[in-house]
Amino acid sequence: MAWMAGNVLRNVLSRPATRPYPQQPREVYPGVRGRLAFIPEKCEFCGECERVCPSNAIVLDTIWEKSGDRIETVWVRIYKPMLCVFCNRCVEECAYAAILSEEGHLAPRYVKDEEYGRVDCW
Repeated sequence: MAWMAGNVLRNVLSRPATRPYPQQPREVYPGVRGRLAFIPEKCEFCGECERVCPSNAIVLDTIWEKSGDRIETVWVRIYKPMLCVFCNRCVEECAYAAILSEEGHLAPRYVKDEEYGRVDCW
């Protein structure tokens, strides 16, 4: 026990080995694969992002929307961030630059939500 006293004293008087996370977040390194940003004005609804996504986190679909007494078809891009593995294949394959990778990560979440992005018809 006496041989551990030096080690214990050194640990008590030194700084912690880990970062105090909520007070001091980690800096984002350049070139990191971060959260995805969707730009609906540039999207041509070609389906290339849905085709190359290995985890099926991006789904292109049509829904029916009622406006007044008319029913119209609306194009929707559904993004499921909890399924995304941040491989950036969708960013690389999008010929219209409608999907961008932002620097930074998603904040921790308690629910598995989905992001819906409406794509206006050309």
